[in-house]
Amino acid sequence: MAYMKKILVMESGSFKTFGGAAKATYDIYRYLKNCRAYDVDLYGDFSKIDAGAKRSGVKALKEKAYDAVLINSIRDVPVIKSCLVGQRSGKARFIYTDRGNVLLNFRNARLGRLLPKMLLRQHFMHEMRKWLGVYIAISAEQQEYAKGFFTQDTKIEYLPIAPARNFVRMRRVHKEEWALYIGRLDERQKKVGFLINGIKRVTELYPGSKGHVFLKIVGSGPDGERYKKQAEGLGLGGNIAFAGFAEEKELARIYNRAKFFVSASEWEGMSRTFVEAMACGLPLLVNERNNTVVGYDPVRRMVNEGHNGLVYAYGDLDDFAEKFYLIYSDRKKRAELAENAFLYGKQFNLRKNLMGYRKIIEANGKKPKPAWPFPKARSLP
Repeated sequence: MAYMKKILVMESGSFKTFGGAAKATYDIYRYLKNCRAYDVDLYGDFSKIDAGAKRSGVKALKEKAYDAVLINSIRDVPVIKSCLVGQRSGKARFIYTDRGNVLLNFRNARLGRLLPKMLLRQHFMHEMRKWLGVYIAISAEQQEYAKGFFTQDTKIEYLPIAPARNFVRMRRVHKEEWALYIGRLDERQKKVGFLINGIKRVTELYPGSKGHVFLKIVGSGPDGERYKKQAEGLGLGGNIAFAGFAEEKELARIYNRAKFFVSASEWEGMSRTFVEAMACGLPLLVNERNNTVVGYDPVRRMVNEGHNGLVYAYGDLDDFAEKFYLIYSDRKKRAELAENAFLYGKQFNLRKNLMGYRKIIEANGKKPKPAWPFPKARSLP
């Protein structure tokens, strides 16, 4: 009988709300589980979407030797250090995907209120640097910064996030009148409060538009009730609809019903909702801080201004409102942006992403050919 490589997929940090990072981890877990060449264990709670996914306990981790350990949450570093580093076989290859954007968040931190948390994460990154085999960047910015952070013993790979298979453009879906936000309702990063204030500014700049539902907010999180009270206090009960949490199978249809997608996040490593929206044919309205660099030479960002969406100045309500209403009201411009977004989004391919993970697992410590190569970074404009 052929030897089956033993793989451990770890993700215990993203399941308070089943967000984009957890979805990406589950796609990888399911793919590897279906490969006959692998015996796959799981450390993390996937029960919300897969009741049959059995979670390994700490005791089991200590008893089993793995060929590869896929790390998806920085929170799991203490468990890895106590249970897995220095196994007797010494053959485990540790592979970390930085979906939390830990390196860049610390470098860019305008996050004084998060400093203790960020310091702890940076401590974990320094611990990981001692034994990490592969660092997987999900953006070109991460890839470039990681080259200077890790030693030569750690290989740096770039695998952009990709939408799940069910996120496709649907031809026979009735378009509604609203723009769309999907994500965690958490002011600390997502800044949905700014979106609500932005819709208020839209109604002030364009008074004839009052009464229309401009924005649909889909998601759950610690600040959900706060946002509802904010909208009510601003008199936006007829302009913003709160839809709550939606299962993944519902999201593709929700995307397809919208006019365009909006974000106000202070930062994003690489937002899965952005690539999902483009896969469904939606243009994007994002700000300069969350407009991820996805390639260099020339510099390419998630949104190229005027091509697949528009970019507003972070925190500028007037700029947001003007660009929001431009996409909202100009049907011809919106159709042009939508088609470009759909075509641009094709570069974020799930099959290439999953095959990239398999190549890394099979590399046995040798540097594989890049699954998604980009030229050396240039200075940003």
